[in-house]
Amino acid sequence: MTKVREPLRVVRCLGFDPNEMRPSQHRTLAHQYGSWGQVRVDMVRRTGLKRQETKIFCPGHVFLMNLHGTARNGEDFVDGRRISFSPRRSGSIVFVPAGNDWTGWDEGDETASFLLVSIEQQFAQEMFGEAARHRQTVLPPSIGFRDGLVEMALQRIAIELKQPDPISAAMVESQAKQLLVQMVRLSGAYHERQKGGLSSFDLKRAIEMIGALSGETLTLAALANELGVSRFHFSRAFKQSTGKTPHAFIAERRLEKSSGMLRSTNLSATEIALECGFGSSSHFAIAFRQAFGVSPTEYRRRCKI
Repeated sequence: MTKVREPLRVVRCLGFDPNEMRPSQHRTLAHQYGSWGQVRVDMVRRTGLKRQETKIFCPGHVFLMNLHGTARNGEDFVDGRRISFSPRRSGSIVFVPAGNDWTGWDEGDETASFLLVSIEQQFAQEMFGEAARHRQTVLPPSIGFRDGLVEMALQRIAIELKQPDPISAAMVESQAKQLLVQMVRLSGAYHERQKGGLSSFDLKRAIEMIGALSGETLTLAALANELGVSRFHFSRAFKQSTGKTPHAFIAERRLEKSSGMLRSTNLSATEIALECGFGSSSHFAIAFRQAFGVSPTEYRRRCKI
């Protein structure tokens, strides 16, 4: 059966209407939102849907993250060009830069929720200041990617939306800056090519091993042995390639996995800590609070809308 694309409708994200952006058949719609200066945050939960259309064209930068539910099938078009579709699970992120459009459709779980953060273009221009004048930064769209720093920043923003206070604006704006800085770094716009990093094949293999980690401890020695290099060489080359030490990268992935499990499972914090490779539940609680600003239990409570 041929999927017919409807004409693109312009959606002003800072006046966001979830029924405009992601039209679908649903029984209920819970929509919570807040605005802090040049940043707007929307959290939407729907039930009773399997298929939804997506139409985003925004004068600012847009981040959308799946909080709950999986989109298993669909089509994606960026600026009218079809791109390959990959299943989008809890924690999957979409970034649509200012001036780009994302359209398409997806089918998946009947119950789903997502977080949308829209940032005015002027906010980014003021943030980068002189650097933007000396080197033009063109951020590419990215559909369905995973990145620990981006996810943590979005989750912190979601927490502020749940329980705002007089200083929420400062927190939201600081996290919005982190989002934009990380997208610039991921794009390589300000990255000078350096020698001495891992080959693309070795880097991919190392990240795959880290991504597959579970309860067992993944050591630096195991990663280095897999690639046939010394621990010293691996540690130096990995940081050269990613900008992070192996330890920091692994810790980030563990927190990323644990936050997803807190949102999507009923496992206890202790069970999640063991599943994600933390030495103890207390170690997990300390690391989680440092990353997200709240305890795992409080994080789970605030994620339920």
